Amino acid sequence: MMTEDYISYIRSKVGNDKILLNFAGGILADKDGKILLQRRSDKGSWGLPGGAMELGESSVDACEREFYEETGIRVKVKRLLNVYTKDVSSYPNGDVAQTVVILYEVEATEAYDIAGFYNDETLEVRFFSQEEIAHLEPVFDKHRLMISEYFANRFALGN
Repeated sequence: MMTEDYISYIRSKVGNDKILLNFAGGILADKDGKILLQRRSDKGSWGLPGGAMELGESSVDACEREFYEETGIRVKVKRLLNVYTKDVSSYPNGDVAQTVVILYEVEATEAYDIAGFYNDETLEVRFFSQEEIAHLEPVFDKHRLMISEYFANRFALGN
């Protein structure tokens, strides 16, 4: 049985070399159509809530778990939006990974209050309109594509 998280385990074997990593994330819209973004503590950038899948975990379970861990909001997956496979990410510690991101639309399963929410991974969470996001900096480039596809309701294959 693995006693550490999957990424730490793999990194103990390969160091900072480029690897494939699987992530799941979600888009939560409020009643006004604004979507929730998280400002991450590792890079200070805004992006969609989500994170790495653990061994034995489904992408749906990972999305729901990570969304709660990073926002404090319990969600359930409504539908698959797209799968993104071409992005290469570099991390502050030197790790490099080609990421496979499975993106879902999610809905809250209970009432929530995000005012003042933060933790080790999250500096803050807020809802933004499409127009507000267009002027928001910094936003992860790969998340800008996901967000633009969501608002257009057109998802290109092969990204």
